[in-house]
Amino acid sequence: MNYIRYISQKYLFSKSGNNAINIIVKIASFGVLMVSAAFIIVLSGFSGIRTFNISLIKMTDPDIKITPLTGKNFAPDKDFFEFLKQDNAVISFSRVVEEKVFINYNDKQKIAKIKGVDSNYYKVINLDSTLIAGHLPTPGTIEMLMGVSLANDLSFMLSNNLEMIQLLVPKPGKGYISDPRKGFYDKYFIPVGIFQTTTDHDQVYLYTTLEAAQQLLNYPPERISSIEIKVKPGQITGLQKRLQQKFGKKLNIRNRRQLNKLLYKMLNTENLMVYFIFALILLLALFNIVGTIIMIIIDKKDDINTLRVLGLDRSEIKKIFMVQGLGMTVLSGLSGLILGLILVGIQHFHPFLYVPQTNMPYPVEFHWSNILYVLLTIIFMGTFATLIGISKIEK
Repeated sequence: MNYIRYISQKYLFSKSGNNAINIIVKIASFGVLMVSAAFIIVLSGFSGIRTFNISLIKMTDPDIKITPLTGKNFAPDKDFFEFLKQDNAVISFSRVVEEKVFINYNDKQKIAKIKGVDSNYYKVINLDSTLIAGHLPTPGTIEMLMGVSLANDLSFMLSNNLEMIQLLVPKPGKGYISDPRKGFYDKYFIPVGIFQTTTDHDQVYLYTTLEAAQQLLNYPPERISSIEIKVKPGQITGLQKRLQQKFGKKLNIRNRRQLNKLLYKMLNTENLMVYFIFALILLLALFNIVGTIIMIIIDKKDDINTLRVLGLDRSEIKKIFMVQGLGMTVLSGLSGLILGLILVGIQHFHPFLYVPQTNMPYPVEFHWSNILYVLLTIIFMGTFATLIGISKIEK
């Protein structure tokens, strides 16, 4: 088998006497190189976008959220809180009240969601890092945070002269409201801070103290909408299973991925579609390799006859051109992969591409899985293309 490898290497690295063949080989190899480079760059880009999107939802959603299976609110007992306090996986947890509200401010009206949280909430969600103006609500007050998009919609600006905003919620009950003035609970709040996270979140949410939200909704102190938990890294699944086993019959216990099923599904689908699109482009580029191998076989027709005289059969001759074709594909693919990784590295450490109209560089991220996917795709499709080419060798 050494002679097969030797002849394949000689054909692979030596130039043909026919200059047209040399040009065709260079064009085919360059095509595979460029597609491979683009392949790893785009996969790294989508990995960066995925991580960036997940980092955004970490700003608004907890590791685990517990809500009632039925109804909008519940009253956890002491055993439940003791379980959370004693579990070593729990870093912190917060009691939360959440409900849709109607905003009335300076003849402008808008529907939003109010989220009343206790003082532990800011250990669960690092909301203070998202503040662009003002400060967090003081416990025991009617102070409130507002999303920047919502503030823009209401034409609201923070100032030294604190303004009050009226929030209204429908009273629970059945049938029609005979007197609209008696059909709502209302309360005035003082915005003291503006935060910025994602547009969808900023356009909807208001944050206030737990007590103020309970007063607005006419909830007793023990009733809440949910409990949000921050968990030690790598222990979310374990804690969720323990909670399911003990409280799963009464409560809905979801992790961040389950809270954002649609987003994760969209990200996974996009990544899969990008892979298949570039795999198809790579396959088209590799068809140039098929034509190149056929041209090389035609060019080496005299050599093939000589090899047959020396005693090589058809299968051994096919192996020679198989190694040559696969070597050409893998070398071009690896070169493109290395080029792509160099460009990804430059973008990661010294960004040169930015999101239009922002100072944010396009996110990219190294993943060994992406490199493995590209390599396996090159080898698999290169083998397929080479097999087609060497099938033209006559018996």
